[in-house]
Amino acid sequence: MVLVAVYNSEGLVGRCDAKCYEAKHAGCVCVCGGANHGAGLNKAMDNTREMAQEWIEEYARQNDLAEYEGLVNEKPFQLSLPLGG
Repeated sequence: MVLVAVYNSEGLVGRCDAKCYEAKHAGCVCVCGGANHGAGLNKAMDNTREMAQEWIEEYARQNDLAEYEGLVNEKPFQLSLPLGG
């Protein structure tokens, strides 16, 4: 699940997703700046609710993005398939 995504006129330029919050290795270069790295989905969702706008602004500054759009859904959701049949 993508928790935060940053877009500019050329498309997607950065995001925080399962590669980060489920990480088992050191180092993080995504939008969260390491706050969600290896944290697991629930903690990462809490972190993202609290800090997403700050992360987007910092990521844009560090990557010299003059024009960008950071989209944060107020209520995260996850789609799932029904179990069983």
